[in-house]
Amino acid sequence: MFDTIIRGGKVVDGTGENSYSADIAIKDGVIAQIGAVSGSASNEIEADGAIVTPGFIDLHTHYDGQFIWDDTLDPSFSHGVTTAIAGNCGVGFAPVEEEFRRPLVEMMEGVEEIPGIVLDEGLDWKWKSFGDYLDRIDQNNFTMDVASHITHAPLRVFVMGERALNHEKATPEDIEAMARITREAMDDGAVGFSCGRLLEHLSSKGDHVPGTFANDDELLAIASAMGSSGHGVFQMIPKGAIGNIIDQDDMTNNRVAEHERLVRLTRAAGRPSTFSVLEFSAEPENRRYMVEQTDKALANDPGLRMQPQCAARSVGAIIMLESHHPFKFKPAYMEIADLPVAKRAEAMRETGRREAILSQEDAPPPGTDRLIVRLVARQQEFAGEKYLITDHVDYEPTNDQKVEALAKATNKSPIEFLYDHLTDGDGTNAAINLVLNYNEGNLDETYEMLANPNLISGLGDGGAHVKLICDASLTTFQLSFWTRDRTRGPKLPLEYMVRKLTGDPANLYGMSDRGTIAVGKRADLNIIDYDRLSLGIPEMRYDLPSGAQRLHQPSTGYLATLVNGVTTRRNDADTGARPGRLFRSRPA
Repeated sequence: MFDTIIRGGKVVDGTGENSYSADIAIKDGVIAQIGAVSGSASNEIEADGAIVTPGFIDLHTHYDGQFIWDDTLDPSFSHGVTTAIAGNCGVGFAPVEEEFRRPLVEMMEGVEEIPGIVLDEGLDWKWKSFGDYLDRIDQNNFTMDVASHITHAPLRVFVMGERALNHEKATPEDIEAMARITREAMDDGAVGFSCGRLLEHLSSKGDHVPGTFANDDELLAIASAMGSSGHGVFQMIPKGAIGNIIDQDDMTNNRVAEHERLVRLTRAAGRPSTFSVLEFSAEPENRRYMVEQTDKALANDPGLRMQPQCAARSVGAIIMLESHHPFKFKPAYMEIADLPVAKRAEAMRETGRREAILSQEDAPPPGTDRLIVRLVARQQEFAGEKYLITDHVDYEPTNDQKVEALAKATNKSPIEFLYDHLTDGDGTNAAINLVLNYNEGNLDETYEMLANPNLISGLGDGGAHVKLICDASLTTFQLSFWTRDRTRGPKLPLEYMVRKLTGDPANLYGMSDRGTIAVGKRADLNIIDYDRLSLGIPEMRYDLPSGAQRLHQPSTGYLATLVNGVTTRRNDADTGARPGRLFRSRPA
């Protein structure tokens, strides 16, 4: 007698090997039998015609605060994720002294665009050390297992106080303390250490994140301490810039230095490292250089484990009246900004108000986040580069689908055309700006990254940029687009792409109990109607603490998702089960 039997599915087991048809029997949360199962179970799931995969492991989320107040963890939950890792980009909430809670909130608010009011209401701050933070998370149950890196910014502030916020150089005593606390965090179950060096990662006050300019002595000592635990991953956002903060000569010198630094840190840790590689418009050669140099380093040193981390599509900023849009700081718009969205759209269609909004200069209220002010200004400047969202989201559109081309055909300016699209109907129309990974107007470079076996897929940013992007849906996209739907270039094998989402991240993080379908492994599984697997239109929900808003992108095609043998989703709906727990990393 088994607990669950999945009958007749096509098993894509996460190893990259060919798929096969089999039943899967589950007992006490683990896979007990694979093949022709003759026994019975209290729960039987018919999977004939469906694929069965391991649950997806989401490497790069920012649910650090959401772990405290939310047991669902959407959008990741809607997209087959059964393990979510937070504590990325060097920002987080532990360790912390009470007097420095506010700066940590401001960092998360600025870097990851999680509203401070949400964090103020949602965080209970029942921790001081990183181990305390893990213990606090361990009190909660979730739809999936959760884990976290210890992050550099709060660690630096915990040790150095105001000196960290002022970016002073760490003393030998500071470095020794940071290394010791990192090792303690690893012993408490951290999955690794995370640091961020991206120049455009600023707090909501406009300050660089502590650790952005840390020297090698500090980072090498922390990497060594992390590695001395015998487990964990060194995660890093390399120094760079999304916009034109660095001139071109500095960019060339920067990427050479950053890759050399990554190699040194990986060797110092004696553990795997992962770091983001993105196709920046301001730094078009960065992605290619970092990947090529990693390939060379791995070929020359078989003991080195470096896995660049890429997104499976262009990073898309969603524009709608309920999110950040080009008109939000126009005085004539701000007069009606508090109206319900349908009434707001109606008011914006009035001839006089339309003319006023389109002619006015921005007048952002005092204290507005400088990054948002800059974002809105760039949306106006590059209105013609956007693409409309209609009955679906096209993530590899052609140039003739740009607002610029569509506006020209109607004798409107791009900003006028975009205005009329967003204000049409009930005000829920949207557009998308493909910010990163779309320099050439296609996803060919993303294909190159995904096809490289040394790269791992991630960067979904679940829980972050809640009014701007919804890339936690990358898992669903990765399967449906790259293995089935792409028309403008080559596809990738289903078995290979499933491994990218399951076996590869489990191997990277030493999660030996999950990531593949095998007898004795945890029953973290997805049963997917592959032919129907698809993404919905991004929508705005108002379910964060304080009633704040966040973007969500629904999915279709998940017949069931199981975590530790318990069905958490059935036919694309939440079952209400919460079997997920904190995952504490340990030496192999």
